[in-house]
Amino acid sequence: MTKLTQFWGESLLFRRIAAVSVFILAALLVYFGSHIRRAISLPADDLNARIKARFGDERMVIRSPKIAPEDLILSYVGSKNEVADIWMENATLDDQSQHLLFAHSDVSSAARIGYTTGDAQSLVAGSDTCHTTIEIRRATNSTPVEALRLYQTDATAGARRFRQVVMDAGTSTMEVEVHTDSPVAGPSSFSSCRKLLTIGDRAPINLPPIPVHMLVHGGSIDLHFYPANPVLPMFTGPDQTFEAVSLGSGLLRAGGLQIVTTEKSALPLLEVQASRAKDELTFSRLKIGSEALTLEIGRDTEQALVYANGSSVYNYDLIDVMQKNLVLAAALSGLLGTALWQWVRKNLFPKSDD
Repeated sequence: MTKLTQFWGESLLFRRIAAVSVFILAALLVYFGSHIRRAISLPADDLNARIKARFGDERMVIRSPKIAPEDLILSYVGSKNEVADIWMENATLDDQSQHLLFAHSDVSSAARIGYTTGDAQSLVAGSDTCHTTIEIRRATNSTPVEALRLYQTDATAGARRFRQVVMDAGTSTMEVEVHTDSPVAGPSSFSSCRKLLTIGDRAPINLPPIPVHMLVHGGSIDLHFYPANPVLPMFTGPDQTFEAVSLGSGLLRAGGLQIVTTEKSALPLLEVQASRAKDELTFSRLKIGSEALTLEIGRDTEQALVYANGSSVYNYDLIDVMQKNLVLAAALSGLLGTALWQWVRKNLFPKSDD
């Protein structure tokens, strides 16, 4: 210690290098003091406004969703003027539907299956619409869903896209039940609710008015919605979003969410995670726009950490707190500033070198 003190007194260069290092360290402390990561309380309007997966190259990834076997993953119940079609990749009919529709045929290997609207007018008496119901569940013997991806693309449904969401549960197997019902009674009413089933390269078949059950073996599911009567609106709110599709039974619990791009990028565009490792976040109100998917996140008592491109979005700013307290800031700056200036003059710019 004595030698260091002696060296400090004898070497002006050492003192200057040490002072520059201290100033650099102080600048870093000021920066980090202005960017201390903090958790935010949910729900937060500002955060919900950020959660958007834009059409084309962006994906919404719900990480570690809490979905037990036979639990709903996604559901839709049709309403007036809404027409729903669905495409499934790597899918098969379950045993019951295979027996009812193709009693004397061998079970097909996994293929692309489409449940789509026929050419008949889907409006029925009273200008109501045939109602399609879709339920997607985790299959009984499926592996857990590690991540649930939601996005929009023209690749599956084609260019005729009004409102669309594609769901991908990774390698997990999903059970899909679809049926279309007429809002009026009588067998003849089903003629206007005609649905077509297309399996692979086979010719489409007209479906009878029965539920169809399918298994999707690690493939994506594309849901496509459009109005039966284009003159009448089927969208809600000022943003013209479609909000008839529900995650789970209306709510879904998961460890966090990412917005990622299909372009190779090391960091998510946005990442939201529970503030503590064992906590979960609540996801609700999926909104399907023409150019983006949005999702609301969080319930009271839940807290989350948020990152954009790897940087924390919500931070404590100690410097800002000090600046807002003018009396404290003036006292500290006057006292410390004077003392610092005296120290600099004495040690770094002496009247004559020792």
